[in-house]
Amino acid sequence: MGSKYPPSMQCFLPLWTLVLEVALIVIFFFFTSYDTSSQDPKKLMETYRVLQDVTIMVALGFGFINSSLRRYGWSSVAFNLFLLALVVQWAVLLDGFLEQLSPKKVVIKLSSIKLATMSAMSVLISAGAVLGKTNLVQLVLMALVEVTAFDVMRMIQRKYFLMYFNHVLGIHDTGGVYYTFGLPGLLGEIAHIVLITYQVDQTKTAMINHQLLLDIGALSLAMAMGLLIGLLTGLVLNLKIWRGPHVSKYFDDQAFWEFPHLAVGF
Repeated sequence: MGSKYPPSMQCFLPLWTLVLEVALIVIFFFFTSYDTSSQDPKKLMETYRVLQDVTIMVALGFGFINSSLRRYGWSSVAFNLFLLALVVQWAVLLDGFLEQLSPKKVVIKLSSIKLATMSAMSVLISAGAVLGKTNLVQLVLMALVEVTAFDVMRMIQRKYFLMYFNHVLGIHDTGGVYYTFGLPGLLGEIAHIVLITYQVDQTKTAMINHQLLLDIGALSLAMAMGLLIGLLTGLVLNLKIWRGPHVSKYFDDQAFWEFPHLAVGF
C-alpha cells in the first residue's frame, strides 16, 4: 500500500533533515574542537559511565516508549531517535556558546555531551505528547526552539537561582531539580493559562471560560499544596529524633555502605 503523504512531503522531509545536518556539520567543523588536555583516567571513566547510563536511559526509555503503537511504531521510534541525535548536537553547540560567551571555539568534552543528552529529555517528553499528529519538520522545529529555551533558562537559573537558594533561603538543590523541572513546569502552566485567556477573548465561549477557571484553580491548588506539604515535611524531617547525618557527613556513602578498599588504605 502506498504512502498517504503527498509526494512533495516525501521529498521535503529527507531534504530538510539533510540540509539541517549538513549545516550542523559545518558549524562543528569551524567552531568546535575536542578536549585534548590530559585528564585523570579514573575521572574520565566515571564521566563516561554516567554518559553511558544517561544515553541508554534516553535512547531506550524515551526512544522506544511508543513502539507499541500498532500503526505508528516505526515512525515513533525513528522520529524519537532522530530528535535525540539532532538535539544532542544542537545542545552541545548551544551550551558551549552560552558557557564561554566569546569568539573562541567550543571545546567538546564528555561532560558536555552528557549535559546535552540530559537536555534532550525535555524535547522527547514534549514530542511524546504530539507524536502521530505532527510530521518530522514540525518536530524538528519544536525541538530546536524548546532546547534553545531550555538551555538559556538553565544557564541563567543555574547562575542566579543557585546563589538565591543557597545563600538567601539556605536551600541546597543537589540535583538541580528546582530550576530544571520545577520552575519550567510552573512557567509552562502559566503560559498555558495565558494562551487560554487569549482564546477566551477571541471566542467568548462559556466552555473555554470554564476551562480557564479550572486551570487557574488547578495551578493555585498545586502551588498551595506543594508549599504547604513541603513546609510540613521539612519541619518534620528537621526534628532531631530522626538523627539525620551531620553536615560533615553529607554526601558520604560510608555511612550506609562498607568499602573494604578504603579500610586497607587503597
